[in-house]
Amino acid sequence: MDLDIKQSGNICTLKLKGRLVSGEPVKQFEEVYQAALSSGHIFLILDLEALPYIDSSGIGSVVNALRLSTKLGGSTKLVNPASFVAKTFKMVGILTLFGVYPSEADAVAACGGS
Repeated sequence: MDLDIKQSGNICTLKLKGRLVSGEPVKQFEEVYQAALSSGHIFLILDLEALPYIDSSGIGSVVNALRLSTKLGGSTKLVNPASFVAKTFKMVGILTLFGVYPSEADAVAACGGS
């Protein structure tokens, strides 16, 4: 899996490309968002447009990102989740936990913009 990372103010945007599945991809994703949170980027924006597949470990990791960012006073937003990912999140009942936005700009604005 590839990750594009963009940090601005207290916002960290992560563009996930490939499959977020158990093992190395989830480990890599968790290291990146935990580092972002610990360096003061309490708003995580996850661009899921190029993420065709996610498994239960990946879902757990995304929910954990939300839990940790919320605990720090921020939040986690989703941008343009791919069809399979959106359906999977809906099926397991977690899509409503996240703000879901059509573009990164909309998600940034929802974080108070910076």
